[in-house]
Amino acid sequence: MRHFFCVLLLCLSVAAQSESPAAQLSATANGSFYVNGIVYRYIAGADYTVVAAAHSALNHRFVAVKLRVYNQGPQSVTVKPEDVTVEDTLAGRALAMISGLQLAQKMRRPYNWARFAVNPVAGDASENPSTSDQVNPQLLEMMRAMAARMNASPAPMLSGKSVLYTDTPGALQSHPQIPSPAECGTVCRLRNREAASSDVLTQLQRQTTPEYVEQSAFLANTITPQTDADGVLYFPMPKLEHGVPLARNGQKAGLLHVTIPVGEEKFQLVLMVE
Repeated sequence: MRHFFCVLLLCLSVAAQSESPAAQLSATANGSFYVNGIVYRYIAGADYTVVAAAHSALNHRFVAVKLRVYNQGPQSVTVKPEDVTVEDTLAGRALAMISGLQLAQKMRRPYNWARFAVNPVAGDASENPSTSDQVNPQLLEMMRAMAARMNASPAPMLSGKSVLYTDTPGALQSHPQIPSPAECGTVCRLRNREAASSDVLTQLQRQTTPEYVEQSAFLANTITPQTDADGVLYFPMPKLEHGVPLARNGQKAGLLHVTIPVGEEKFQLVLMVE
């Protein structure tokens, strides 16, 4: 019996040593926050922090998993999308990733436009200028009056309460006030970073273009110290059920178990999908 306990203690010791210390450190701090109704989860490790969220996209045909990886370590680290694994918790199966390029190609096929809520018109306003027939007549008249007023004035127009334009670049843009580091904790900083970025998950729930899907995809990136990289990974929709924690009342939802290897650390998150 004494030999049996010795062997058992030896096995436990070996198991403890074989467990990666980085994997333990990857869960030293974790939590969640909301941006525009979508719950984001984060885990802070020894050298890296991972923030992730998931939501249905493209007419509920796919799920979009948004990732952001922060590198607070002294060395650069490479993160590849093919290293990320996603499991449908309710169905008990792994989900195969669909690259942004593959999904964009599917969306470009005319018979998929209605299925995926595709906007077939791509490009910016300079490529597709609005004509008089496409603009509200009152707005067009106002724009003409503003242009005439600007051309007739010898001095630059000053911004005022009744003026819709300004000579100060960016003055009309609204950005969130970011507290100083002393006033802003981990959740505050991570939340402000996501809120200041374009809301990709919300946009993907609307009619969108193949180009937007492709440009938003998470690609392989080498993240230098004190920087971050973000993007979206696309997967087939998981199984949805009622009664999933944090889901809205009466709303079906799914659960994803996401594993993100970053350097020597491995981050594991459970994300809700609506």
